[in-house]
Amino acid sequence: MIVGAKLPDQLADNLGAVDVVFTADELARLDEASKLAPEYPGWMLERQGGYPAPPPRR
Repeated sequence: MIVGAKLPDQLADNLGAVDVVFTADELARLDEASKLAPEYPGWMLERQGGYPAPPPRR
């Protein structure tokens, strides 16, 4: 772990954050707010309806 505190007060605040507990609703809201945009090819596959069918066997 890297602690980025320069002052004793900052260190105390950072260490105090360990005791923060979120509810399931708060975690869901944080997840939604920090969700990243889908990356290629994921967004393209979703738009096209999934992976293409495999070629027929001969």
